Amino acid sequence: MFPKWSAAKLFETHTGGIEFVPEPLSAGSATAAAAPPGSTHAPGMAGVTAVFATRPAFTYEMPPQKLFDDAEKISMVGLSLNLLCQQYSDKSLLERLASGTVVECLFLDPEGEHVKAREQEEGHPPGVLSTLTALNILALQRVYGKLSADARGNLRIRTYDEPVRFNIVVMDDLTCVVQPYLPDARGVESPTLVAEKQPGAPGLFETFTQVFESMWNRSKEVIA
Repeated sequence: MFPKWSAAKLFETHTGGIEFVPEPLSAGSATAAAAPPGSTHAPGMAGVTAVFATRPAFTYEMPPQKLFDDAEKISMVGLSLNLLCQQYSDKSLLERLASGTVVECLFLDPEGEHVKAREQEEGHPPGVLSTLTALNILALQRVYGKLSADARGNLRIRTYDEPVRFNIVVMDDLTCVVQPYLPDARGVESPTLVAEKQPGAPGLFETFTQVFESMWNRSKEVIA
């Protein structure tokens, strides 16, 4: 516990002064601060740069403004996509879209069968998640209506009706944020990981971007 101190030294009467200053904790220490997302690609981590126990823990460190404000492309799939629709302002979204940012949003179909199954799994009364999702789609349609004709093509809205497994957000083909949907638990309670594109063998970034692309290609377009 006290490197460079002998047992006899520990029990001597203190006479003032400091003879030894402990060395800083190394990056591998259990109590050392975690490296910030994007700072390094740790060997054996498949491109994962950060892990959070819950969604609130993630959004505290990486709020929507930090994620989206400088993005040139945002692709999302999940259930209701609250991170964008409820936690990112219409004004900021309009500015991003008007400046050329492409935003792809893939919602669980609020009129489909699988949203009903998820409501039962989370213990909600019928209609809770479907209503929230429909309202979020309407919010994006309202944003769409405020865009110029040239910018409207930058906002793309689709739905899918399949078992909801992951919430995936991809920014600029560089960074991916992933949450699983756990049984009997709300989305905010799910662990969240951040993966980055890395050189060499494909990692988790490639895995989850392929999941998004596959789902997007077989989804149904929403008329804005």
